Amino acid sequence: MSALSALHRRVCQCRNCPLGQADGVREDGSAFYHVPGEGPENASLMIVGEAPGAEEERTGRPFVGRSGRLLTEILAAAGLKREEIFITSICKCRPPKNRTPLKTEIAACLPWLTDQFEAIRPRLVLAVGNVPSQTLLGVKTGINGLRGRFHQFTWNGRTMTLRPLFHPAYLLRNPRRVEGSPWDKMLRDLVEARQFLAGQE
Repeated sequence: MSALSALHRRVCQCRNCPLGQADGVREDGSAFYHVPGEGPENASLMIVGEAPGAEEERTGRPFVGRSGRLLTEILAAAGLKREEIFITSICKCRPPKNRTPLKTEIAACLPWLTDQFEAIRPRLVLAVGNVPSQTLLGVKTGINGLRGRFHQFTWNGRTMTLRPLFHPAYLLRNPRRVEGSPWDKMLRDLVEARQFLAGQE
């Protein structure tokens, strides 16, 4: 068993906050699963989302619902292959009714993300949406003020590069694919991310 597989087994046993203390079936009858993440252990690119949604919780896989399918599509449009990216989230369990994770829930889950950073050591982190961008950068600025450029952040003593992105759900709410649209801006961010990685090879 690889170090990452062993780590993810421990994630699935986590009971560090109320989100992880449910077992089997939630009160609303939906199945309960931790969603540690997926992708190659040697990935140079890592995507960090907010938290699993209903489909992710059901399957145990990150970004597989409508937002996830759109993410896969726009990654491909930018010349990036999902199967070469490690994908995870700030919180590994779904908050009730897909609400924004509480600060206590984020704090309980961050050690797992720290361990993933250490195991994978990505050359670039893509933070999808407000929660991961603000959490990793330690700021309150919204995604519109953060996206469009690269940031340096220090995590557990190691400096890494981060690019904030719109959440695909925002693109679903704004579906036009014209110049200056959320799709166009996110596509440009992803193309620049691909170029950044190519420049490091």
